[in-house]
Amino acid sequence: MNKRNQLRLLTLIGALAPLSAMAHTGHQVAGFFQGLLHPLSGADHLLVMLAVGLMAAGYSKSRVGTAVPAAFLLAMVVGTLLAVGGLTVPFVEQGIVVSVMAAGVLLALAVRFTLIAGMVVAAGFALFHGLAHGAELPLAVNPVAYIAGFLITTTVLLVAGTRLGQLADRYSLGMISRISGVAVAAFGVLSAV
Repeated sequence: MNKRNQLRLLTLIGALAPLSAMAHTGHQVAGFFQGLLHPLSGADHLLVMLAVGLMAAGYSKSRVGTAVPAAFLLAMVVGTLLAVGGLTVPFVEQGIVVSVMAAGVLLALAVRFTLIAGMVVAAGFALFHGLAHGAELPLAVNPVAYIAGFLITTTVLLVAGTRLGQLADRYSLGMISRISGVAVAAFGVLSAV
């Protein structure tokens, strides 16, 4: 091998060496980013979170407006931890589809619950979504980072739904929530088929 080819070989090895050294880094943040994106990866998760936010807008004239989204977040964490702990619940996907349909129907009919009932309904929806999040948790990621990631995105979606509902109420556009409910329920029905 002449000096020119030796130099080329050393240059190639030198150029590729950093790639092999960095090939498996980032696991500490990969779970966080996967968690951030997970609620956006399926329309079922996205729609229920926005719908619960829209429902919470009805309570938002006082400080109790945060109770429904908080119940959703707490129940979702509980569901996730149960799944991560090994609990397998049959029909989780069907529960998610039912939660989408139910959230849509409740919005379309403009059903107003007492605060406690609203929290229970939101928690019921969230439990199934949390079980799915936990069951779908990638094995190679940090579970705490993954959970933190999807909690942030879920919170943003809940707040977005609540703000949208508040704006609709402020400008007397209550039909937005009802029309959104019909769309969410229709998606749920189509998901079931």
